Amino acid sequence: MGTLLLYSAGGIPTIVGSSEILCDGRLKRRNHEDLMPLEIPANQIRNLQQMEVVVSGPDEANRLIIIDGQFDTEPIAADSVNRLNKLTFSVLLGPKLTHREFVRAIATASFARTETSGHTMCNIWDVDADWDDESGQVELRIEAEVGAFSSSGRARIYALAFHVTILAALPAP
Repeated sequence: MGTLLLYSAGGIPTIVGSSEILCDGRLKRRNHEDLMPLEIPANQIRNLQQMEVVVSGPDEANRLIIIDGQFDTEPIAADSVNRLNKLTFSVLLGPKLTHREFVRAIATASFARTETSGHTMCNIWDVDADWDDESGQVELRIEAEVGAFSSSGRARIYALAFHVTILAALPAP
């Protein structure tokens, strides 16, 4: 599953994989499919808040687990003319669940700490929360990118915040 970016090369729109445009205008491609997400250990999550609510449905679901927090990132940086940098982060959250207990999860993410100057951009391209069969927890994946597009452009992302909602069907206590 690759990431596609749209660039205008010589006035002609082209779709390429995750890449970086060099100062001389050449396109340096990266094979984004081969990059593993940067795993964030649970002990690096700051301001972790979790709430479990009893619900009745849909289907067999009887618990709604709400998790909020933030984590510092390895700085995602872009400097100077036409530079892009994209990273994917992964963190395991919530209680251990069996595949049968897990119903569904959704997530949102935002920038918690950034620094920009000049002509820049900061994007969150993808946020996904799904059950991880190895850990039994929900894996949150966030794909974030920064870009600088002028000689004075400078962009940095230092922290991301998240909100995850997990719907589960847990056995009665």
